Amino acid sequence: MARRRFGVALLVPPPVAAEVDGLRRALGDGALGRIPPHITLVPPVNVAEDEVGAALTVLRRAAQATRPLDLRLGPATTFHPVTPVVYLAVSGDVEALHALRDRVFDPPLARPLTHPFVPHATLADDMAPDRIPAAVAALADYVADVRVESVHLLEEGRGRVWRPIAEAGFSRRWVAP
Repeated sequence: MARRRFGVALLVPPPVAAEVDGLRRALGDGALGRIPPHITLVPPVNVAEDEVGAALTVLRRAAQATRPLDLRLGPATTFHPVTPVVYLAVSGDVEALHALRDRVFDPPLARPLTHPFVPHATLADDMAPDRIPAAVAALADYVADVRVESVHLLEEGRGRVWRPIAEAGFSRRWVAP
């Protein structure tokens, strides 16, 4: 059976997305132009063609139970020495963000993980380790506040390019349980 490669993410809204892409360009991020600035909720997962509808249902249900999220991106930090990644830390409505992540991490979108969930917006993957301290120091004061009002299902296509194929808006009539 055919499979499709999906991910679930919060896309960084404009105009901050353009700023983040500028930072990615300055750091030499190899994924620049292949994936928009985002916060990953579900890393790449293969979904059988006949399960795509179920994946969309998971996305919609998760969004319906979520209110818009006010998040702060930054400052820059790193996962080094575990992985040579420089990223923007995410703060703000992190409890609600974790709850959303738990709701979308449901079959067929669930998958085994090698690392715990750390909300972040990647600036550079696979960065030369000797450049990481300078990058983190240069971006120590960078912060940007964003309001995220939807979650996206992205699909990997030719050339490892990720494109949003579905968007589910958060509930504006959300009431705390």
